[in-house]
Amino acid sequence: MALITAKPGDLGEKAIIVGNLQRMKTVSSLLEDSKLVSEFAGYYTYVGKYKGEKVSVVFHGIGIPSLTLVTHDLYNLGVKEIIRFGSATGLKDVKPGEVVVPIGYSYNLGGTFYQYLNGEFTAYALTPDYELLNKVVNNLKAKQLKVRVGNVFTSDALFTHSKEFLDKLSSRNHIAVELEGAGLYFLANLLGFKAVSVHLIYRNANGESMSAEDINKTEKVIAEALLESL
Repeated sequence: MALITAKPGDLGEKAIIVGNLQRMKTVSSLLEDSKLVSEFAGYYTYVGKYKGEKVSVVFHGIGIPSLTLVTHDLYNLGVKEIIRFGSATGLKDVKPGEVVVPIGYSYNLGGTFYQYLNGEFTAYALTPDYELLNKVVNNLKAKQLKVRVGNVFTSDALFTHSKEFLDKLSSRNHIAVELEGAGLYFLANLLGFKAVSVHLIYRNANGESMSAEDINKTEKVIAEALLESL
């Protein structure tokens, strides 16, 4: 059963996926002729055009199982490039308002990965498409955003993020922690589509955070940069 009820050809070959409905509205508002093409169980898919290019904006929910369901649907519907636009908690010296682009994710392999791999591997490279990553980083920097590229940890359990846990991730040179990104890089490498993730740092491990107003302003600038990258 598919979560995206659109038909092959409806979506085009490029998509931005998000786990926040307000962020979905922000990205969709920048498209021409944006329209809802799929809605099932709270999963929304909009399609429009940006500078003549057909782009889908898709809600992927929270957690790796939800994200992989949606991205596998997108792959089956002919999408070949996916940018995930999310948030994260900053580690080490990363500040709220900065943008993190993962060069790779660390992840404790769980049920979703095991079922896809079916015992073939005990580890898997969780890396982005290099050309798409470079394009995204350059476009973000052109918007005068501070961009950090580095290793990010994907967690399955938000409420385990104690100070001790975050300090341990920092000591292992992770620059942020979030909840879904490893799933995108995993499927992209397994199935063969281009992907990269982008995270706005809402808060950091030191307790600093962005205001709602600053989040909305910054996410619109990021959305423009990502659309220009597709």
